[in-house]
Amino acid sequence: MPKQEFPFPMPNGWFCITRCGEIKKGEVKGIKFCEKQVAVFRTESGKISVLDAYCAFNGIDLSKNGSVEGETLKCPKSGIAWNIDGTFASCENKDINNGEVKKLKIFCYPTQELNGFIWSWHHLLKEDPYFDIPTLEGFNGDDDKWGKEFHYEYNINTVLQEIAENDVDAAHFPKVHGSPSLPETDAIVDGVYKKTIAETLMDPNNDSVSEEYKNEANEMFTTTFTRESWGLGCVALKMINLPPAGGEFIMVNASCPVDNKHSILRWTMRVSKDIEDEIGMAIIDGIANGVLDDMPIWDNKSYVDQPVLCDGDGPINKFRKWVRQFYSELPA
Repeated sequence: MPKQEFPFPMPNGWFCITRCGEIKKGEVKGIKFCEKQVAVFRTESGKISVLDAYCAFNGIDLSKNGSVEGETLKCPKSGIAWNIDGTFASCENKDINNGEVKKLKIFCYPTQELNGFIWSWHHLLKEDPYFDIPTLEGFNGDDDKWGKEFHYEYNINTVLQEIAENDVDAAHFPKVHGSPSLPETDAIVDGVYKKTIAETLMDPNNDSVSEEYKNEANEMFTTTFTRESWGLGCVALKMINLPPAGGEFIMVNASCPVDNKHSILRWTMRVSKDIEDEIGMAIIDGIANGVLDDMPIWDNKSYVDQPVLCDGDGPINKFRKWVRQFYSELPA
């Protein structure tokens, strides 16, 4: 049969535009976000804004040609300056500074900085946010317990639903990654929030771990693996009871839908300081490299609307039922 493309539109929710430190004061960048070109800029006082990229007066791409002046984004051709909420601020060209121009507005995406990332709200029908992303321990300056942050970014040739579905496909872990599966032992679903807890056996010397981080002293261990999701854009992972004396691992997966065939994953991982120089880097490195095994599969995958599932495949249909709430338009 011919390859079936993913049938759903861009999802609703909070998604990662970029990391906080990648937009400096007075800087503007163009980013593809949910099939739209957007202008991301930081004012001279440090406020962040995400607007549709095109000037409401003349259509110039402000993400490529605009400049930050004070607390505004200025169009180079018309001289119109736009506020961070997309409203008209001023115009240095007196010939076009009339009442109708002042009514123009560029669409502004609700935006916040949290957990080390810049998040913007996307809704296909442009409705306001109806849930929040929480402040996560270890990613907002509370560093006493935690070691160094490790940052990773992946450009993936598929959509966020397919990527997230990977987490509940228990059968693929031993086949694709050579690691134990992560069967859900407990699951909580509350609207946009989903939490799963699994007791699993981990191998800190598995095939995904780079040779430099493998250690004969690192034996397999059992850990409690918790995954929390707030929509499709924000996932927090945590492992506890790590050897030798109860260390911890935390991670944020901040996702961005680029278009209906491409996504960006930005990961930040840390371990508690007590295992940072022991087993910690083997855990981080193994998880960071593990996704590379999935990427060739996603590059060439066809969407199957009604998969035939076996007992060991995991709760894929339950996941698909939960995720449908994030689409404003569903295929017939």
